[in-house]
Amino acid sequence: MKAFPLRACGMAVGAAVLLGGCSSLPLGDVPIVDRSVPTSGEHTTAGSQSSSFAPLGDVRDSGRTHTVTVGDTIYNISVRYGVTPSALMQLNAVTDPTQLAIGRVLHIPESTAAPREVTMPEGVRVNRIEHVAPIEAAAVSPAAGSSSSGDQTSTGSVPTPTAPTSAAAAPAAEPAPAAKAAEKPAAAVVPGTRMIWPVRGTVLSDFAKNGKGLDIGAAAGSVVVSAGAGEVIFVGSGVKGYGQLVIVRHTPTLVTAYGHNSKIVVQTGDKVKAGQKIAESGNTEAERPMLRFEVRDRGQPVDPMKFLPPLRN
Repeated sequence: MKAFPLRACGMAVGAAVLLGGCSSLPLGDVPIVDRSVPTSGEHTTAGSQSSSFAPLGDVRDSGRTHTVTVGDTIYNISVRYGVTPSALMQLNAVTDPTQLAIGRVLHIPESTAAPREVTMPEGVRVNRIEHVAPIEAAAVSPAAGSSSSGDQTSTGSVPTPTAPTSAAAAPAAEPAPAAKAAEKPAAAVVPGTRMIWPVRGTVLSDFAKNGKGLDIGAAAGSVVVSAGAGEVIFVGSGVKGYGQLVIVRHTPTLVTAYGHNSKIVVQTGDKVKAGQKIAESGNTEAERPMLRFEVRDRGQPVDPMKFLPPLRN
């Protein structure tokens, strides 16, 4: 996916599609604070089921509209018309992208990109995805000694982040095609997915304390890596409380967020591998150098310790 240019006023809105949670708000579906809410401008009504809207910043109405149907999301609608998700949300005053009512009429912003038809995979056009593919086929099994209840200790040494390596044993003889098909594992449920630690440091605050993720104390400038393979879908500031932020999508519903960075070395649309450097730690919007690491499934916070190897004492 090509990186779309994002303006400062749209960054917080776009991140709301990807990350749910803010220190000043209760948990819920994508409760990110939008600091770009308009304070003036004319409001009009488009269709009996569309919300009132006011163009923000440089976002202008192209005159085109789209009626929401089953399977539509902010993301696939924006790709279809060659616009950014943040611009589409701004123009239509959408603050919760999970609440797109069937039949709602959305106004399409102007764009220099050519519209294109989006053909979604058959499995995506269902009301609920029961199973999703793992982040990495080689990293599905839970770590030995790890706990899925999230009762890990809140302090301890975080292992040095490294990309998963293949087994040292010699490969077995090449199986017949039929045997290959029989041995192929079924798609794993997201909670069974394995990740790696995104930075080396000490856990200052865990999920049990803040209900959102992990605060990992790390020296300023420490390497921050992606916890799993995926696509970078948000880069920048504008989301209150997170400073310089990177969001990586691993499955259609699962994302990880990396906040308070001093430097970001990836761009929106980049494909990353587990263990690949994406940023350097810092203290943007934090009292000390640290990394805020969060895991979100369908916009809801999930204890990262369910995905990470156990802490090393």
